[in-house]
Amino acid sequence: MINRYTNDKIVEIWSDKNKYETWLEIEKLIVEAWSSIGVIPNEDAKLIRNKAQININRMFELEIENKHEMVAFTRAISETLDDEKRWIHFGLTSTDIIDTAQNFLIKESNEVVQNEMIKLGETLFSLAKKYKNTLIMGRSHGIYGEPTSLGLKFLLWFDEIGRQIERLLFSKKQIEITKISGSMGNYVHIEPEIEEFVAEKLKLSIDSINTQVTQRDRHAFLLSCFANIASTLEKIAQEIRLFSRSEIKEWNEGFGVNQKGSSSMPHKRNPISSENISGLSRYIRSFVSVSFENNLLWHERDISHSSNERLILPDVFNILVYSINRLTDTLEKLVIDKNEINKHIKEAKNIYFSQTLLTYIIKTTKFSREEIYDFIQAATIKAMNENKDFKSILEQNNIQKFISINALNKIFKDEYFLRNTEKIYERIDISWLKKMT
Repeated sequence: MINRYTNDKIVEIWSDKNKYETWLEIEKLIVEAWSSIGVIPNEDAKLIRNKAQININRMFELEIENKHEMVAFTRAISETLDDEKRWIHFGLTSTDIIDTAQNFLIKESNEVVQNEMIKLGETLFSLAKKYKNTLIMGRSHGIYGEPTSLGLKFLLWFDEIGRQIERLLFSKKQIEITKISGSMGNYVHIEPEIEEFVAEKLKLSIDSINTQVTQRDRHAFLLSCFANIASTLEKIAQEIRLFSRSEIKEWNEGFGVNQKGSSSMPHKRNPISSENISGLSRYIRSFVSVSFENNLLWHERDISHSSNERLILPDVFNILVYSINRLTDTLEKLVIDKNEINKHIKEAKNIYFSQTLLTYIIKTTKFSREEIYDFIQAATIKAMNENKDFKSILEQNNIQKFISINALNKIFKDEYFLRNTEKIYERIDISWLKKMT
């Protein structure tokens, strides 16, 4: 992963130093577990706890010779011990250490993702409250529809982030597990109690059943969850980009005093953060297909998954945390131009009252829906073609046939479009945010 898109916490978690120290800690815990059931002498367990170290450079030297990472690791540890070294890796296969450690690193990384998601949720909820009663033109198919609450846009995303966190919590439950069950996963040379001991110490769950490896459907589900989160990030970023267009200009990313938008055009202010998030979100989603392929291992295990996981796992955590953090920052600095928002509402020249009028006449008269619809549609076409106010066109074209002018005036009130906004806010579950903060 290039430095531009890294997160310090994630980099530290997935560093060689932390990974191999986690391997060493699991080896020590397994020794202590054996000691707790009387297989390894307590004195040897204490010596291993206090003396065993890992010299990464020495390990790499040994790996060049023996072409096996775990053998190089255990022998590098053994070089720091005396006779007690015989208990290192006792009854284990490589993935008892590798997969348990990797799942533990995933656990630590998931906490970082979760915390960044909570911050994003807090920011969205703050914006939702701030703009609850601010009207903005709603659009469907990119075309003016009816005004809606600007706050509802942020509330919608807040609610979606809540669902994404719920999915994340479920995927955490599935992936944050131990795998200490031996070469074929059937505890022939190790006892289930050993795994239970380590799981408790690392605060991991125990896998129900496995082979030589943790089954990769668990990883595929986690990355699918991340891809879903990324789709939400891009959804929000895309909306910012759309509103930043020159012909709209209702929202804009914050722009620093010395910031430059273009190397050739000094006037440019591009939505670079949102575009960055969009691009990285697509990259995150690309990992999903690889993760599903990794579930297709031969018999009890092969290592076709191993090489790509060394890349995609630290990368996906780095990019995801970076993207969430950048989106939060972008939203906190978002510039909402209420003048442009109001200008576009006025530009619509009341055309957005067409459905309001349609439903009112249907409700208060006995005219057929078809007759009313066709009359209103003709009036909207005339208003748009002539760039005139919809209400005035109605008055000029005998709207009195359906409704009085007095009733018409009462209908054409912009605040009508906010009439149930409060009820929507009351529906939204914010308990997850309160619990997590």
